[in-house]
Amino acid sequence: MTRFGGIVAALLALPAAAQAEEGNWAGFHVGAHFGGGWGHSSWFDHGAGDIGAHDAGGVLGGGQAGYDFQSGRLVFGPQVELSGASLGGDHPDAVFQGPALQTDHADIDRLGTITGRLGYAADPWLFYGRAGAAWAHERYSFQGFFAPGLEFAAHTTTKWGWTAGAGFEYAFAPRWSGFLEYDYLDFGADSAQVGCTAVPDCGPPGAGAIGVSISENFHIVKTGINFRF
Repeated sequence: MTRFGGIVAALLALPAAAQAEEGNWAGFHVGAHFGGGWGHSSWFDHGAGDIGAHDAGGVLGGGQAGYDFQSGRLVFGPQVELSGASLGGDHPDAVFQGPALQTDHADIDRLGTITGRLGYAADPWLFYGRAGAAWAHERYSFQGFFAPGLEFAAHTTTKWGWTAGAGFEYAFAPRWSGFLEYDYLDFGADSAQVGCTAVPDCGPPGAGAIGVSISENFHIVKTGINFRF
């Protein structure tokens, strides 16, 4: 009976032990995410002024890694994130139009964040906010004007901005958790020389590039999974 009683006690203790492990958020974590985003892109020509704006949107997916410290119910630590993306849009140029319709394009294929997280653990939940730096790898281009669909100028850049967001995470099994998160990314005004491609002098007379400033911000909603070491 003593041995049987010990076995019963151990079995009864398993849910409590699992719950305790799920409530411990300290340590390294890695995971994956996917989601979508929408935003706004405003264009300003250095010589001609405002040339229009468009709404942008698309999808993204990637991975994240970080380290959490825990003091009581307070959880905090750094996190880095990298996403492949298809976020973009275009608009008819508000100033320059030629024999063909001119459209101005912006397309992000990669983006990432370096942030600090601060959260409150309410086992098995973690509610958190985060803030830090954001970057995006983006391609600007002008199409049309000289001929329908002709890309006559392009520029690729990596630009930096800031991000802030919030989310919640749920520990559904020892070491495993799922999350839902919203982030705001602001890249301010990025000044670029969009170089001529198909047409040698596509800008002002004798110029091989078009000087523009492009201001962008994005709203990102994503879900994902983390594994804690």
